[in-house]
Amino acid sequence: EGDAKEIISIKNSIAEMKDAEIERSNKLLSLISYDQESGFIKNMAIIESNNNQYLAVGIIKLCGLEAVEAVFGVDERNKIVRKLCQRIAEKYAQCCDIVTFNADLYLLLCRENVQTFTRKIAMVNDFDSSFGYRNLRIHKSAICEPLQGENAWSYAEKLKLAISSIRDHMFSEFIFCDDAKLNEIEENIWIARNIRHAMEIGELFLVYQPIVDINTRAILGAEALCRWVSAERGIISPLKFITIAEDIGFINELGYQIIKTAMGEFRHFSQRASLKDDFLLHINVSPWQLNEPHFHERFTTIMKENGLKANSLCVEITETVIERINEHFYLNIEQLRKQGVRISIDDFGTGLSNLKRFYEINPDSIKVDSQFTGDIFGTAGKIVRIIFDLARYNRIPVIAEGVESEDVARELIKLGCVQAQGYLYQKPMPFSAWDKSGKLVKE
Repeated sequence: EGDAKEIISIKNSIAEMKDAEIERSNKLLSLISYDQESGFIKNMAIIESNNNQYLAVGIIKLCGLEAVEAVFGVDERNKIVRKLCQRIAEKYAQCCDIVTFNADLYLLLCRENVQTFTRKIAMVNDFDSSFGYRNLRIHKSAICEPLQGENAWSYAEKLKLAISSIRDHMFSEFIFCDDAKLNEIEENIWIARNIRHAMEIGELFLVYQPIVDINTRAILGAEALCRWVSAERGIISPLKFITIAEDIGFINELGYQIIKTAMGEFRHFSQRASLKDDFLLHINVSPWQLNEPHFHERFTTIMKENGLKANSLCVEITETVIERINEHFYLNIEQLRKQGVRISIDDFGTGLSNLKRFYEINPDSIKVDSQFTGDIFGTAGKIVRIIFDLARYNRIPVIAEGVESEDVARELIKLGCVQAQGYLYQKPMPFSAWDKSGKLVKE
């Protein structure tokens, strides 16, 4: 009987030890799976292993937190994060599982009341007044379709990409991901994954559109334009792949490849064609490249390797918006100009082309964006006139892009335009389609 009691006691002790171990394991699992202050899930494995059915998914991104921490310190940053978590819990905890990726990014998985969830997440500026800082913005996105928890990560990646596509970070914004938006996101992912390979196998190539005297139609130069024809997806818009190249940090590599190709093809073309001494090759350069410390040196090296004169080249600064243009941007422009390279602001009136930077860059020419010239008889007409007045006051020539009709050309001439390019004169084509006199062979 004594032995039996001892055995029972040992079994009870073992059971207690197991229970204690389970409790410790559960506490440890809770520590690594849940944020202790907000209660939000912080380990996506919980969502994936539970594999619950959800009705919709959304994401909330707080922008500007780093700036607040830099100015006011980590305590103020943490105060804002706590307030944000409190507001998210108040608005969404009853209908959502909430996952925190980091202090400024939260995933919302809607379990019920999908209409209420959709209405709440689509509200813009609903958080802004809570923080008291004008430079804090809340960007949100949502996909309203059923999903399983095991697929939540792939949906989160799509939503993060949608948030990253917001290029104007001055205001809070909501993006609803319908089928069209999802297709766009998937296409952007494909472009990001394949652009390097496309460059390596030669799917990216250059064509050249003439820049003409708008009165005589004499060809004064050409703009190098990058094109992508994919064996898998056909023609990819440069507006898309250039922007994505900038977003993924590939623009420097792509940009130098464009510069090398453009100068090399221009050298070969110049050797067989009778070009005027003032023929000017325009090459688009992203501001991201001009932020590089030694850009002007690499540009000059490529120029000399091809035996080109600096005064035969023009750097067109593309319209990309950059929040922080650094000191190298202006130094590179200054050094290029000293050598004789011309500087032009592309798509003037949009993006980069604000008045402060206009005077800081002090361009040799400006180019009016095709969206303005195409609507010169509409609401954009006033903008075009203002641009020409500004250019005339500063004695800077204007090149009109996207000229497609005689009526538009005549209106531009009235405004004092002297140079133009567009399908009225010729579509962009390889230099091989130009004849020896420097003119295009019409199809």
